Amino acid sequence: MIKAYLAGLALAAGLNFAPTAHAQENILRVCFGEFDAPRADKASGKGFDMDVMRAVAARMGRQMQPVWTEQEDKMTEAESSDLPLPELARGACDAVASVPGKDSLRGVKGALALSRAYYGAGFEFVALADGPKDFSAMKGKRIVIQYMTVGHLAAQAAGLDWIGATSPEGQAAELLAGKADAALIWGPALGPLKLAPQPGTRPSESLRWNEHVATRAADAELGQAIDAGLGEMLASGEIVKLMQAHGIPPHAPFDSVFDQLSLIKLQLHR
Repeated sequence: MIKAYLAGLALAAGLNFAPTAHAQENILRVCFGEFDAPRADKASGKGFDMDVMRAVAARMGRQMQPVWTEQEDKMTEAESSDLPLPELARGACDAVASVPGKDSLRGVKGALALSRAYYGAGFEFVALADGPKDFSAMKGKRIVIQYMTVGHLAAQAAGLDWIGATSPEGQAAELLAGKADAALIWGPALGPLKLAPQPGTRPSESLRWNEHVATRAADAELGQAIDAGLGEMLASGEIVKLMQAHGIPPHAPFDSVFDQLSLIKLQLHR
């Protein structure tokens, strides 16, 4: 009881309280946002990343234990969706999933490291059955974007006629109400919305990222074990099957992803 009490005090104070050796050997603690479906959802205990990390933990001979971080139920601003990386750096958990590259680690000053990319995600082109098939058919038509996202910047850079919404749910509502001809929606959000990208489309370089698992840089052995587990799952096709099961567009890691130059290219090709 005393050890548990001290551990709670240490975490509350933001200190790195290391778990016991027994816990380290048998448990893989993963931080998740509590309202981040389809990647993770506290109420249901389900999610794509929860399934991925359970499978990774099993390959390591461990049990995955979710560590839930507080999150707004309906996020309306891009900064509200920040990953629980400070919690990971402080030692509240051992890993965080769905981290979109090194730029995400700027705020933790070298404290964290990334696994290999295990899937690709981006803003997807979505339309109704009788709507435009892709961006080439958008002349004279309107697209709905989510405010304060790269999708918003990309629509502006490409010179598209757009309207805005504060969430993927809001984008879907505008599309279904006929206020827009297409939508540019964050891919993982399509699962709960029961929507899919237009067939044959995939996110352009300016609209896509590769997703990784973050661990503390000091936990190199743990990072290597997670990386190996992800590699096995990629090779077997298990990750693609999990993405499909959760309604996430099943992109393998992309060969190139977003950078600032990709937005400039959009402006140049208007």
